[in-house]
Amino acid sequence: MARSIPKALAIVLYYLKVFIVLILFFLGFSMLSSLIPDKPVRSNIENSLKYMENQPSYPHMIIEGMNHRPDYAMDGLITNIIYTVDNHDILKSSLLGRGRVDYSAPYTSQWKWVKYSVQNNTKDPNFFYARYWHGNSYLFRIFYAFTNYNEIKWIIFMITSLLMALFAMILYREMGALKALLLVSGLFFMNVYVMQFSMQMSPVLIIAILMSFILIRWIHRKKNPAVLFFISGAITTYFDLLTAPLLTLGIPMLIWVSLRDEENNLRKDLWSGFKKLVLFGLLWIVAYTGAWAMKMIVTIPFSEINIVADITNQFLRRAGSQDISRLDALVRNFNLIPLVFINILLAIPLLLSPFYFNKQGFSKAILFLVVAVLPYIWFFGAANHSFVHYWFTYRIQAITISGVLLAFYSLVDWGKVGKFSKLRFR
Repeated sequence: MARSIPKALAIVLYYLKVFIVLILFFLGFSMLSSLIPDKPVRSNIENSLKYMENQPSYPHMIIEGMNHRPDYAMDGLITNIIYTVDNHDILKSSLLGRGRVDYSAPYTSQWKWVKYSVQNNTKDPNFFYARYWHGNSYLFRIFYAFTNYNEIKWIIFMITSLLMALFAMILYREMGALKALLLVSGLFFMNVYVMQFSMQMSPVLIIAILMSFILIRWIHRKKNPAVLFFISGAITTYFDLLTAPLLTLGIPMLIWVSLRDEENNLRKDLWSGFKKLVLFGLLWIVAYTGAWAMKMIVTIPFSEINIVADITNQFLRRAGSQDISRLDALVRNFNLIPLVFINILLAIPLLLSPFYFNKQGFSKAILFLVVAVLPYIWFFGAANHSFVHYWFTYRIQAITISGVLLAFYSLVDWGKVGKFSKLRFR
């Protein structure tokens, strides 16, 4: 017992050091981005207005439907914050999420407010969005230093497309064709292409893929990936505006379940895997909420609003279920899943499993289903936010779709199923 206490303390201190390094990185990155010369950034934002000021906030992209629309409003807000950054006031620029809005006129769009900010760039900021780190603003401020919003959308699409192609190739190498296809299928069923054009939505996709690359490497090196989930949670808080944050937890979890070394005893293997998933989830949520709390703490001395009250009120509102039930949030998000196509895919392993049942895949199937249920825990806990913003929060169900498909896949011995045996399976 005496030895376990110092060991536990050493672990806590290790994670505390990692957390402090991450917070210093967040502050450093924000301040360095704020030091980028204002002139080219503002010039490119002004040039962007000809493309965006008359665009609807939520247009339909190629395909009609709520689940296919981008959020130009939030990209406009991000752009307003970037435009208001001041090289001569980097601390407040890095912490307060400032902008200029015309409260005297009826709201039309965030991009109209960007235009207002441009036309009134000598006025003090009158809008503060300090409860977020706004890492996406400081990331895309770098892009605005050399191009406009129209080109930035293409750059985001190019970067995410290349990452996803590489992701698919690495998964194929590690898992084989069918398993890799099922793992990425959730993203495609949840219309990942919309995220690929968005300053607001793309960071969680990029983080999820990059963390997955590192995770696969760590698994090969027999390194404990627990700290990676901790880092992922904090980085997600820094870059994301509550779009689909759980992707950075769920996708690496699915990969870990797929590639983990299994134990001979099925019951022991299941319990060991479940405990690990719980640990990963707890570390992710501690870092996620801890980074948010730290944002509040470091902002208090510089804030021109009551940041504690703002974050507290917003948390209670978004986590609440005012005028709805928590079940409403689950149902509203669930209804955007293309069930017909998914059920067709599920019918194949369901029909094959009685004849080619893979007993060894049972514990893995249960673990996949454990990961698959995470989005509904999120919807239940953040009911108001998930209900109001369901047309982009629903994307975390990519974890559910991939998890369920992989679970039923695991129950079939595909090596014995006719033509499927010619494919490479693991």
